Amino acid sequence: VMGISKTLGESFRRASISAGNKIPTKGTAFISVNDKDKLNIIRIARDLVEIGFSLIATLGTAKELEKNGLDVSVIFKVGEGRPNIVDEIKNEKIQLVINTPMGAQSRYDEESIGRFCIQKNILAITTLSGANAVIRAIRLSSKKIEVKSIQEYHK
Repeated sequence: VMGISKTLGESFRRASISAGNKIPTKGTAFISVNDKDKLNIIRIARDLVEIGFSLIATLGTAKELEKNGLDVSVIFKVGEGRPNIVDEIKNEKIQLVINTPMGAQSRYDEESIGRFCIQKNILAITTLSGANAVIRAIRLSSKKIEVKSIQEYHK
């Protein structure tokens, strides 16, 4: 699927819609990032809160977000206890997932999370660049999409 536009957010939005993905505009965003991404997720999390999302995160990510002034609920990883993130996805309490796994256990969690996100049609993002694109797309959600032929783009 391809989305063409003058901005990254609009291109991402178009491609997502064409692929059958729903970009949420409100609700609860789950965030779990590897240690390397922790500082860079703060701005994305702030943007989500500004847009109107509430945040839920795994312990390590939640600590970093709280340390930077964000209100966030803590949820168990898969296998740490119940209710865990997969339970919340199954119960339709999560509208957006941002998960940048690293390591064997994280990959196992990612597989479970991804499987249930697909079943519940929840957008799951696994990179910070993807998360930035989602923020831009959400900010454009009230804007009407104008369709052009590929020839019009190459005039």
